[in-house]
Amino acid sequence: MRIAIIGGGPIGIEAALYGASAGFDVRLFERGEIADNVSRWNFVQVFTEWGRNRSPLAARLLKARGETLPPDEEYSSGAELVSYMRKLAALEPLQNRIFPQTKVLAITREACLRSDYIGQSRRREYSFRLLLRDSQGTERIENFDAVFDASGVYASPNWIGSGGAPCPGELNCKDCIDYALPDVMGKERARFAGGSTLVVGSGHSAASTLLSVADLMDEFPTTKLVWVVRRNVPSHGAPFTLVPEETSTTRAKLHHRANALVNHPNVRFLHSTVVEKIEHDGACFRVQVSAPEIGEHWFEVDNIAGHTGFRADPELWQELPVEIHPPTGAPRKLGEALNAHNKINGVGLSTGYAEKQPLKEAGETRDGAFDRWSFLINDPQLLQTGEPNFFVLGIKSYGRDAGFLMHNGFRQVRDVFKLLSGDDDLDLYEGALNS
Repeated sequence: MRIAIIGGGPIGIEAALYGASAGFDVRLFERGEIADNVSRWNFVQVFTEWGRNRSPLAARLLKARGETLPPDEEYSSGAELVSYMRKLAALEPLQNRIFPQTKVLAITREACLRSDYIGQSRRREYSFRLLLRDSQGTERIENFDAVFDASGVYASPNWIGSGGAPCPGELNCKDCIDYALPDVMGKERARFAGGSTLVVGSGHSAASTLLSVADLMDEFPTTKLVWVVRRNVPSHGAPFTLVPEETSTTRAKLHHRANALVNHPNVRFLHSTVVEKIEHDGACFRVQVSAPEIGEHWFEVDNIAGHTGFRADPELWQELPVEIHPPTGAPRKLGEALNAHNKINGVGLSTGYAEKQPLKEAGETRDGAFDRWSFLINDPQLLQTGEPNFFVLGIKSYGRDAGFLMHNGFRQVRDVFKLLSGDDDLDLYEGALNS
């Protein structure tokens, strides 16, 4: 079976390694270089430990090559994760299987429209047809029996404006807005030190940027922050609910420090607030907001960080009958499972930990610590998309839901190869991820 894998991120690389090791003919296409998106936040400390960010298969193969791996309980930086991924790409099973600087422009079925043979196994008789473009601009067609879209969501951030649409002026200013994490303490330091920054959002990315800017305040006392949260906050008045049974000390510290900023003299915190309009004169931004506390108000800032989450871009699926879950934008079966799980745990979609509640407030009781992020994907059927042999893996498979972690993706990789092989016992992780 010939398999195309789109995306050279953590789950794309893992899928290629797993497939090649299991005897499949895999080809990985990455529009840039391997780990390109991760390298853009290489200055960030990852909040999950190495034991959940590398698979048993990858660890086994790297050790066999003589690599020394950090302990499972240690945490990595983004730069260390990039180095790890590029070592995986250099392993022998992936030789001549990775094609960087190759963009997938379209996925179709050969001589078969998306409206043909809906719900019929006959669609499998028509191979997938990928239109590819290399770094020289040359386009070509390649055919495959199965396709995995693991291209991620980094290039499709959510807009700042109300209701998920751009606010007036946002499209004109989008190239000046930091939707991805800026390197505040590194190469972008001069832009933030002593200036004013608007941060919109209440997830991990927002907290990370807020805390990085706040770290500049002692050295540069004129550094200011405006923190806008679009929803209401819990009764304690801070964005993050601190949960006693939190399973990650890194996340707990992040939430605690971010909550403290609400009362910082250099921080203006506005909840239940909508960004109505953005203007940019080439030097600074003028931003109009509406908030219960202040009504409609204009203020000027030097920087805007729009950390309102990401969405799955379905453009590559346009000619395939992929069933999409409306709230999340994820493939339907997985989206429904995520939605049901979030409802049990008392959280909404695409809000990260912002609305996480103690279990007693969510109406649930469990024994021991419970971590929403640890929701297991142990049912291969959840990966079915409505198009035979087409799968969406990794963070893109969660759509707008912020709950994806890499060990969830490793389980997806294992399960998708169970589906393709027809062998329920196929497990190159040797049972290590069954719980």
